[in-house]
Amino acid sequence: MKKLITFLMSILMVFGIATMTACDNAITIWTGSTGGTYCAFTNGLQTQLTKKTGYTFNVVGDTGGSVANLKAIGSGDCKMAIVQNDTMVNAYNGFTSSFAQSGAITNFSVIGQVYPEVIQIVTDDANIKSLADLKGKNKTVSVSIGDVGSGVEANAVALLKEYGVDIRLEGDKYVSNDITIQNLSVAKSAEAMKDNKLDVFFFTSGAPATSITEIALAKPVYMLGLSDAVMNKFISENKIDGKYDVYSVQSITHAQYDFISEGQIVKTIGVSATYIISNSVSEEVAYNITKALWESKGSIGHAVESTMDINNALETIGNVPVHPGAAKYYTEQGLTVDNVAQI
Repeated sequence: MKKLITFLMSILMVFGIATMTACDNAITIWTGSTGGTYCAFTNGLQTQLTKKTGYTFNVVGDTGGSVANLKAIGSGDCKMAIVQNDTMVNAYNGFTSSFAQSGAITNFSVIGQVYPEVIQIVTDDANIKSLADLKGKNKTVSVSIGDVGSGVEANAVALLKEYGVDIRLEGDKYVSNDITIQNLSVAKSAEAMKDNKLDVFFFTSGAPATSITEIALAKPVYMLGLSDAVMNKFISENKIDGKYDVYSVQSITHAQYDFISEGQIVKTIGVSATYIISNSVSEEVAYNITKALWESKGSIGHAVESTMDINNALETIGNVPVHPGAAKYYTEQGLTVDNVAQI
């Protein structure tokens, strides 16, 4: 009888270890709108990650973007996500209205920044040359500022204010006397613009974005740039906690979108698309994911992968620590990792 009990306990222990390993190797990744770069890029990456690691990856789209993804990491609804680096630093420190009340989210760490994201301001109205043209429109112009609580919304609100457009928070939503505000995902924004129900929309993403190229196939569209003065002020004033640089000047050109004339440079502000991972994921698994991520460059099948640079992987992550598995890989590649998560 004792031998039988010992045998059964051994089986249960083996089964338990196998189950824990299987769970650790089943990674749910939250991304963003199905019409955005987060989702498309991660879907392409998923194939390579699976091939190179043997793990199971479940890509979730239409999540609402960076804020929603970080909260999903915090609640344990996913183990991995792609987010804007600025929103990530705010979440880790409990800054901004999105995280101040609910509290800082600290149960995650960085896998790496993968490509620059640029604030793209799209219009189908040739008479709108600048955000300043939205002042005094008496709500005759409809503008989508992104999903409620998203990083896109935060960027849009800040820039509209810089150009003197009336926009203010009432309750939990933004209102304006100048423009009609809509909170739409990029996919819904693109659909609304195609249907002539939207005049301008903001989208922070890698360029080119599929949703924008699809609008350009249906009708003339234009990309609005930002002035040097506005960009410099925005970058200076939006250091997180007054010390973490997360924005930089970026350019969008004909190389990204055919509807931009050759030789034309649309100046805007960029952040970085960053993969984060739950601290519940083991060092071994995180190491293998990080290694597979960078070894997949050139095989993902998305235009933004040409901008991937491992040397920028940890450039603007603020005080958010790097997962020890990722840190191990970067150290092997000759990079210095100053802040490693203790998990």
